[in-house]
Amino acid sequence: MRHKQRIESALSAVSYLFLLIGLIALIEMAVRAAGGVFRFNFGIFGIGIYAGLRRYSRVWRACALLFTWYGIITLSIALCVCLYSQPVSTFPMLFGQPPSVVPANWLSIPLVLVLLATLWQYRVLTHPAIRRLFNEEPRPLSAPEPTPVGAGINGVVLK
Repeated sequence: MRHKQRIESALSAVSYLFLLIGLIALIEMAVRAAGGVFRFNFGIFGIGIYAGLRRYSRVWRACALLFTWYGIITLSIALCVCLYSQPVSTFPMLFGQPPSVVPANWLSIPLVLVLLATLWQYRVLTHPAIRRLFNEEPRPLSAPEPTPVGAGINGVVLK
């Protein structure tokens, strides 16, 4: 019973993360639309993913996995670019003056944290107990051999 509660709590946390991303995307779209520019943000699907994960919808779980894979790939590429690029410094501006010089590879710290959270989301979404909640059993490694019709009935002659 306790294991089931932990699994459902982890799925709930993942769904709330998708809701947060969806709400941020919705706010961003509303702010841009108020400024006269409409740009669609695919992050808004996080709201639907939240509702789908709460209802154990297989389609929304697949959508969540698709967005999670996309996040893992793009975060990995961004991390590689950040770590292996030339050591260029970024200059944050505070009241028109640069308060300090921040090396570009320091930007990898938040990227690693978000990548770890995304990998955790993937682990939760692909856990066998979560798959059972969505009625997706893991496939067996080998298919059972088909039995011929009437092979189990003794004394029956097939013509």
